[in-house]
Amino acid sequence: MRSEHEPLQHAARLRRLFRCFETERQDEALRDPVIGAFVNDVARTAESRPVAIFGNTLSHLAPVFHRVFGDRLRLLHLHRDPVVTAASIYVKTQPEWWRRVGGYEDDSHGLRITPFDPHARFREYRERWASLSLFEVILYQWLERHAYALEAVERLAVRSLSLRSEDLFASPESAVASIAGFAGLEPPGPAVLTRARRNQSWARSLERHPLGGEWRTYPRHPAVVDLARRLGHPMEPDAIEREMARYRLPPGILPWLRHRSRYWDRRERATRWLRERGIVPANRSDRAGLPPRSLPEAVRETLLPQRRV
Repeated sequence: MRSEHEPLQHAARLRRLFRCFETERQDEALRDPVIGAFVNDVARTAESRPVAIFGNTLSHLAPVFHRVFGDRLRLLHLHRDPVVTAASIYVKTQPEWWRRVGGYEDDSHGLRITPFDPHARFREYRERWASLSLFEVILYQWLERHAYALEAVERLAVRSLSLRSEDLFASPESAVASIAGFAGLEPPGPAVLTRARRNQSWARSLERHPLGGEWRTYPRHPAVVDLARRLGHPMEPDAIEREMARYRLPPGILPWLRHRSRYWDRRERATRWLRERGIVPANRSDRAGLPPRSLPEAVRETLLPQRRV
């Protein structure tokens, strides 16, 4: 079996090819040297073994895959409570990454949809776009992407499975067995389903960009709330408030001091300065685009010989 996660990212031209149900834009996708080559490669592989592709930066090409594979295509729609999703993204991302969205013609290959894009569905957001907080912008992205998922299932009329991420993590064996059955595969068995480690950068994210009261704006987005309930997310205010406690600044004087002094930003700049001058070497995580090592870790790697196995 061939399995890939986010194989193309920006090269998949999400913003340009979003909701590409028209033949003309599907032709454009298949003419694209990167997208066309990838689809053809998947088609060749699928002749001999199953192919599973995951990731939201490629899901917009479902109409293109349906054109090539027809009824052989199956769509798995994995979704999460929109407020929790927005909170998780909010604390883990740099605000400028979301604000740095150019005009459609200048950034047609980007990953961030705006209500001014010609293929956006919820254009009523245009009137209040400039006043939205970062948290609300993320809610809007959730709305566009998951409304599209339901639209794709309906318009393409292919076999599909809808799964809440909450159910996946609550009962992984049952959820994975359902996914395997849906895909026509044998379930992997309990030994494969080890518990994932907690993200090591989580504490850093909470201290760097903790969530305040921004989440309380979600009732201003009835389309988000309606779609969430349609997907099986209760959206009860008390339950959401309890969930939001996980995204606040951790208690204690040290987390507060690190947040107020912008400690993590300063340390990251210092580490970058040392790397750029060759004082400390780049490691595998740096080259892979993952969060940088801490300054002490980088210095320790430089000064102490590393045993290699």
